[in-house]
Amino acid sequence: MRIYDQGSVHWQPTVALNWLEDETFFSVCSRHHVIWGSPDAMTTFRGLFQSEGNSLPHDFPHSLDALRHPMRAVLGDPDVIISRRTIFPFFRPFQSQEHIQAALNIMKGLQLGSIKYKLGLVTGRFGAEHPLKACHACIDADINNHGTSYWHLCHQYPGVSICPIHKQMLQESIHNRQWSGRFRWTLPDKGDLTSWDFAGFNSITQHALLQLSNSVLDLAALGNVRSFDPFIVSSVYRNTLQEMDFLNSISQKAAPSLAKYAALLQPYHSLTSLPHTAQKARTYIEHLVRNPRGHSHPLKHLVMINWLFGQVRDFIDAYDRAKAEKAEKAEKAEKAEKQSVQFGRVGQYLQFEGSAESTETLPQKLKPKVLKPHTRSEILRRLRKGTPKKLICSEFKLTISTVNKLLRSEALVKKAWTESTHNKTLLKNRSEWKSLIKKHPNSSAKLVRSENPKLYAWLYRNDKSWLLKETERLPTGRTGNNSKVDWALRDEALEALLITKLNEDPCSIRSSKVSNKDIYTLAPELSICLKSRNQYPRTRALLQKVKNCHQPSKLH
Repeated sequence: MRIYDQGSVHWQPTVALNWLEDETFFSVCSRHHVIWGSPDAMTTFRGLFQSEGNSLPHDFPHSLDALRHPMRAVLGDPDVIISRRTIFPFFRPFQSQEHIQAALNIMKGLQLGSIKYKLGLVTGRFGAEHPLKACHACIDADINNHGTSYWHLCHQYPGVSICPIHKQMLQESIHNRQWSGRFRWTLPDKGDLTSWDFAGFNSITQHALLQLSNSVLDLAALGNVRSFDPFIVSSVYRNTLQEMDFLNSISQKAAPSLAKYAALLQPYHSLTSLPHTAQKARTYIEHLVRNPRGHSHPLKHLVMINWLFGQVRDFIDAYDRAKAEKAEKAEKAEKAEKQSVQFGRVGQYLQFEGSAESTETLPQKLKPKVLKPHTRSEILRRLRKGTPKKLICSEFKLTISTVNKLLRSEALVKKAWTESTHNKTLLKNRSEWKSLIKKHPNSSAKLVRSENPKLYAWLYRNDKSWLLKETERLPTGRTGNNSKVDWALRDEALEALLITKLNEDPCSIRSSKVSNKDIYTLAPELSICLKSRNQYPRTRALLQKVKNCHQPSKLH
C-alpha cells in the first residue's frame, strides 16, 4: 500500500499508525516511512512534523511540539512520548531538575542542540552514541505476530546487552552511526546487524552482563517517578562501604574487588572504560563517595550499585532509610532551635523532668555585679590559662557581659586568653584531622576533606602551612588520562580482532572499492578506537593494506 501522493506539493498524511508493544518513537516513525512509501527521509519527516527538518535522532528525538495533529492524536503529546517511548527516563533519576527540564525543552524544540553534553554523556566515558539494537528472536516473533519488525525500547538503553525476553545477545544496527553516512528511517533487519557471539563470553561474564541489563531496565522503570539526591547517594555508598569494612581500606580491599567485578563486564565493547586496575578502581570509588560536584552517568552508578548491593531494589531500600534519617535529624534540629529561641539566648538547651508545672526550675536571669578582689583575681588567673567563658560564668554565677567587660579592662589577660584559646582549638583540630587520616589511610586529601569540610576550612584559614604539609603526604587520587595504558598491547588486540573479522567474512570486502563503512560494519569498535589519531599504527597499516588489496587472501 502506497499512501504518499507524488503529485501533491503540500502533501499531508492522513494515516497514523498506532503503537506496538514496547515500541520506540523512532520505530513508529520508521514504520510510517514504510507504510507511506515516502521517496526520501525528508518527506517522511515533514509528514510527521510541521517543521523543515529532514532527520530525527533515534535516542533523543526533537521537534515533538511540532508533531502534526493526526500523529499527536494517536501517539500522544510530547511529554507522554518522551516518558514512555524514549530512553530519556533512564537518565532522569541521577540528574538535576535543572538539566532534566532543559533536556525536555530541547526535545520539544526544533533543534537537538547540546542535550548530550547537558546530560554528561559527552564526558561520561561510556560514549554519547547509542546504536540501535535488536534481538534476532524478537525480529522473528514480531514479523510473525505483527507483520513487521520494530525497535523495542527495552533493547535501546545504554548498558543493555542481552534481550530480557529471549536472553540472547543484542546485535547493533549498522545504520545511523557516526561512520555510516546519511540518516535513514530504518527497521530491524538481520542483514543490517553486527554479529556479537554471546557464547564467546564465559558464564560468569554472561551473568554479570545480564545482571547489569536488568538493573538498567529497573532504573529506567523508575525514571519518571524517582529522583536521587546526589549527597544522600554518596552517603549511602560510604555507609555501605563502611559496613563491608571497605571504607577504611579502599586500596587494600575495595579497589581490587571492584576491578575484579569490572573485568567481568569489560569484554562487552561499550563497557571497556570501566576500571581494570586497582588504582583506577580506587579513583572510581572515591569519585562516587565524596560530596558530589556534578552528576555522573547512570551506568557509573549502576556498576557501583551492582557491585555493592547486587540489585537496584536493595540500593533504593538503603537510600530511603538514609533519606528518612536525614529528614528526622533535620526535624530534631529545627525543634531544638525553636526551643532555644523560646528559652532565651543562653546558648544551652533546658531539659525538663516531670510535668509542665516544673517551669519554676528555670534559672533566674543573672545580672552584672561588682566583683570582690579575691574573686576577680581568681577569674583573671583562670582566663590567662584560657578557661572557656561559659565555664567561668557557670562557676562564678556571672553573666557573659561581666566576663567580657573584665577582659576589656585587662588587655594582657585578654591577649593571653585569646592565644590560649586559639592554641587549644588548634591542637584539638589538628588531632581531629590526624584521626580522619588514620580512619582513611589510603585516601586522597579530597576524600578526607569531604568527611569534615568545616574542619578543613578552619585549618586552612588558621593553620595553612601545617595543613599543606599533612596533605602533601596523602595520595593525590589522580591517575591521569593516559596512566599505564599499554597502547602497543591494545594495538595488537585490535589488529587481531580485525583479522578475525575479515577471515570470518572475507566476502564483505570483495568489492572494487573498500570504504570505512565496510570495515566499521565488520568491527564497529574500530571507529571509536581510531579516534586516537597517534595510536594503533599496526591496525591502521592493516586497514590500508585491506583497502589497497580489495580482495585479500586469508590474513594472518
